[in-house]
Amino acid sequence: MAVARIPPQLESPFDYFGDHTEFGPALFSKLVPFAVHMAISIYEERRDRLVNQNIIQELEVLTERLHEILSSLNLPGSLQALEKPLGLPGSLVQHADEIRQADAVGRLQRSFADIEKLRNSDRDVFEEGKALLAAEEEEDNRFRMAHGTQRWTRLDSRNDPQGSKLWNHAAEVEGYFASSTSSDGVVRDKFASVEDVLRLLAGSDRGIMDFVPSSRRTEIPEAVKPALGRLRSAYNDVLRIESRRRKRVEVLRDKARSDDIKSDILKEAARLERTYPNTAIATAHFEDFFEKRLDSVYESDLELIDKETAEQDKVLGDVNRANREFEAQKRSAGSGSREREAALQKLDNAYYKYKELVSNVEVGRKFYNDLSKIVGQFRDQCRNWVQERRKDARSLEE
Repeated sequence: MAVARIPPQLESPFDYFGDHTEFGPALFSKLVPFAVHMAISIYEERRDRLVNQNIIQELEVLTERLHEILSSLNLPGSLQALEKPLGLPGSLVQHADEIRQADAVGRLQRSFADIEKLRNSDRDVFEEGKALLAAEEEEDNRFRMAHGTQRWTRLDSRNDPQGSKLWNHAAEVEGYFASSTSSDGVVRDKFASVEDVLRLLAGSDRGIMDFVPSSRRTEIPEAVKPALGRLRSAYNDVLRIESRRRKRVEVLRDKARSDDIKSDILKEAARLERTYPNTAIATAHFEDFFEKRLDSVYESDLELIDKETAEQDKVLGDVNRANREFEAQKRSAGSGSREREAALQKLDNAYYKYKELVSNVEVGRKFYNDLSKIVGQFRDQCRNWVQERRKDARSLEE
């Protein structure tokens, strides 16, 4: 009448495990130790710090130094004034179009406002943590005065090991705020120094033409042409270096974004479990893995800084020699318009200051976003420690 039948899934369960069965992968098959998740976060933080601070920031410093030297040589203003004695140089027109399309002044002002909000938010969270520490210290002092030091025997707030650590951390964060506020002031001063010229560039071409006087002499003297050609060639080499550097930075950012170590770190975790079967995995066990991985992936990019520095020094040396010859020939021929050179150089300087400012505000935004994690953890640690101290105080008082 009836036959006992065991479902095949129970009779041969291992035949039904796997990603490609109707039941999907086994439950918890992809669960990894918490230390592995922490290790991935630590690696990503170190990777971003290496890429952004040790490579990209160094390249940006090189570029800033490059433009400072060019500006001190009055380049490209002196070239443009002689090559284009009337109207506006093509590169200046392109820069003006970029400034207009980016809404440069508005973009920077919005960035400053965003950074201000981030800083105030970070400061509020930090002050909340400090207020908890101060309140606990005041309560502890009140108890000590009420019960006497002989009976109130526990360590005061600043001598308690965890309390001392928190107070020291608070002093460190205060230093972060002081340093960042000073840096923010420098960036705002830099913006104030070029705001009027940026507004001019963002205006009409007619307004820019009114700002740039025309040269009285429209023909380039024959004696100056060879020196002009050599200087233009050397200056173009500088522009090529800068353009190539920007592309390399973008490639490096893409490389960092696509650097996913999850599969490799899982293999490393499995190796560690086999090697040390009786030891729980901790993030410290991945230190050698981090160093080897960062070295193998980004060593060539770190070497790029030395190559870029050497190449930039060489090209700037060529520019310096060509510029000395050019200025000597120009003086002897009595050509050039100092007023036009100065106006063109002022506009060019403002454009590159704008590029620096964009980089500065992005660094500032990232700093305050990172700081928000630090102050958030600080506040939570203060809250937990204060709760423990209050519980301990109630016990001692009873």
